[in-house]
Amino acid sequence: MEPRLKTSTQWSPFPEELCQLTSQSLKERFAEEYDLDKAEFVVEGRIYEKEIVGLYGVRFKDEIKQYNFEVSLEYDSEKEKALDLIQNSMDVVEHLLTELFEEDFEDYELSKTWQTMPYEKKMYFYKYSTNNTDLEAQADKLLEEFEKKLVYGEKPPIETPLESSDNKTLH
Repeated sequence: MEPRLKTSTQWSPFPEELCQLTSQSLKERFAEEYDLDKAEFVVEGRIYEKEIVGLYGVRFKDEIKQYNFEVSLEYDSEKEKALDLIQNSMDVVEHLLTELFEEDFEDYELSKTWQTMPYEKKMYFYKYSTNNTDLEAQADKLLEEFEKKLVYGEKPPIETPLESSDNKTLH
């Protein structure tokens, strides 16, 4: 998940409890209307100085692909409360997810670049992605471990000379 604004660099994550409650709320909202027994809703987000970016996705068990909408909106921390804006954006998120569900997850026409959607005197920006957040987190963890080995100077294993099929060393 990347911010829309180039000035957005430092961020704080959405509170974990908010992510869990929002995920649960989305599941309850859509479970009866659509066959989502094997679905897990994924919610995460970042609060930047002048922007809030949330990722709202659904992933099915035993599938790698995750269907996500990323929603961005600008905000002024002196005039607005981040939590209120995040909660207000749920109507936009529900609208986007409803369209996806009604199209039976046919996502080829969904835009992977930022699009605009005005809602209640506020401009929301959204885009579609299929990044699997769990796989990305696992990859980041592996890269971090590898990077630590490079930084701390751990040597790679010593290579042994090539051996032929009859176990004689080749020179």
